[in-house]
Amino acid sequence: MKKLYTILFLIIMQISLCFSGVYAAPSLPDTIAVGIYFGNSLKTQIELASPGGFSVGSYQERVFAPAQETGEEALVLQAAGENVLVSTAGGAELFSGSSVGIVPKFWDDKSGVITIDGAQYRDGVQISVRNQKLQLVNMVQMDHYLYGVISREMSPSWPAEALKAQAVCARNYAAQNLNKHKEQGFDLCNAVDCQAYSGMKPEGPSSYIPVDATSGQVLTYDGKIADLYYSASVGPRTENVKNVWGNEVPYLVSVENPYEDTENIPNGVWSGTLTKEEATTIMRNKGYDVGEVTSIKATEYSDAGRVLKLEVVGTNGTKVFEREACRTIFNTITKSQMFTVKGDNESGVNYPNISVTDGLNSAEQKIDQVVMLTAEGSAMLDGTVMYTTNGVYQQDYAAVSAETRTDVSNVYTFQGYGWGHGVGMSQYGAKGMAEAGCTYEDILSHYFVNTELETIY
Repeated sequence: MKKLYTILFLIIMQISLCFSGVYAAPSLPDTIAVGIYFGNSLKTQIELASPGGFSVGSYQERVFAPAQETGEEALVLQAAGENVLVSTAGGAELFSGSSVGIVPKFWDDKSGVITIDGAQYRDGVQISVRNQKLQLVNMVQMDHYLYGVISREMSPSWPAEALKAQAVCARNYAAQNLNKHKEQGFDLCNAVDCQAYSGMKPEGPSSYIPVDATSGQVLTYDGKIADLYYSASVGPRTENVKNVWGNEVPYLVSVENPYEDTENIPNGVWSGTLTKEEATTIMRNKGYDVGEVTSIKATEYSDAGRVLKLEVVGTNGTKVFEREACRTIFNTITKSQMFTVKGDNESGVNYPNISVTDGLNSAEQKIDQVVMLTAEGSAMLDGTVMYTTNGVYQQDYAAVSAETRTDVSNVYTFQGYGWGHGVGMSQYGAKGMAEAGCTYEDILSHYFVNTELETIY
């Protein structure tokens, strides 16, 4: 009878675990595949070097399977039909296969280094033939990959806590984008389309410490690895992801960004101009032939101050851009979605500018674009005659017809804040938080609300 009770107890415990919110922790493979030579960068010949020699074989499900070893410290790879031919520097053939894996001979501690055409990379490589040329993929341990990424994404001179936050973000990105380039035979590429990566070249103590200190750590939401995004600077507030890419993500919402020194960082505050002719050419080259551009106007803003709708009027019609397209259509000028635009032939009402401040910094903004906080939420100012008062003095702001302007020119002037999409973590904001004494956990929980920091390997 005791045995029966024990079995029933175990069954009940198993059922309760299934319904109690307990979940299996997400996992990551030990090795990821990063494309180095692919697409337009395929090679006719590749030279490898390793001071202790090599082990040659193949990769099977990300695991290296050795076939033979050589004490040769330099190898030459060439395409021979559908196979990769591995030879010594003197021309003696060593190995051939349709997909060849090569690692440094002394690689047991996974600290081996292999030189590829003069550039150093960690761990191993996988080589195959594509279009009669060689494709090379770096088969690298996740944290070794991050050693090379973190100093390309954030200055190594920045505080350690900011770099730790960046390391977690970069690990999350890699984890969420495994198999992004599956059709090409690898996980991630080495360009900014994924994360900038050039092997060991940018490595240093400032990249080892934050990666090692956060080894295996990722942010999760509801038991799944979270999609994390970051950009250089965002201005006063980050943006809700739905106002940039249109999808709802509960942890990618707009939050305050008080520690970013926007006024004194590269491209934190920016401006630029387009002539009517330049705007017309850009529209036409991007497939929007509205004729000669006669008006560019931001017609809707988010609560965080980013353009949600940008109306471009031409002699042949009107095109309205929404969300991120408001930034990218004139991206030679606009570095973010947080901008105002003034220019020639603006129809309707021309609103005056007022000075707005957050208590530390001030900037001019059109009065019809100022967001007011009320007891019922946020609201936009409306009307053609407005005023401000301190209870004694009153300042009037009268809107006038655009046709009465005397400063009309042939130029559209854009003025804005921040550099990038504005979703998730501000890198300069993270720097400021770290300088103020915040930990990387503080930084991550601030920018990615309600996420959990978990160790998964």
